[in-house]
Amino acid sequence: MNRRNIITLALCLTAVLSVSSEKAKQSSANPRTESKVSQSRSNGKYKRTTETFTGDILVARKDEVSIKDNGTIDYVFLKLFRDGTMTYASTFNKAARNTIRSYYHQGKMVVEEGDQDGDGFFETLILFDAAEQPVEAFSRSKDGTVAEFSKEELSKLKQSFAKLQE
Repeated sequence: MNRRNIITLALCLTAVLSVSSEKAKQSSANPRTESKVSQSRSNGKYKRTTETFTGDILVARKDEVSIKDNGTIDYVFLKLFRDGTMTYASTFNKAARNTIRSYYHQGKMVVEEGDQDGDGFFETLILFDAAEQPVEAFSRSKDGTVAEFSKEELSKLKQSFAKLQE
């Protein structure tokens, strides 16, 4: 090999190493996102779970449940996570055609909203305290108006959540 070929080879090798190093930096700065799907059957129920990871960190989990294992999905549960802490959860009940969405801050539920009739408009909004108990609730109308729950409605709501804690 003459001197010119050695220099050319050295420059090519340097370029390849530089590109490889840059790709390694990019992949560590932007970890790969992948999904894992698992299925289970027990007690006459079917559940398909899809977990999405960025690197090794769980960022989303979706559970699709058939309560009679008949091929029809009855419930869909979705949870989103940031840095290992849940930030959002939703439950869709196909039979009742309703959806409940919950929002979390520092691992505690702070707001929940409900679409009771399945039309995609969330009619109910509930605020929670640090103990994750309802402190205020509102109903929303499609015309943009918002009204507080009556004292009686709020009391019933609080009682229903207290029963869940038992």
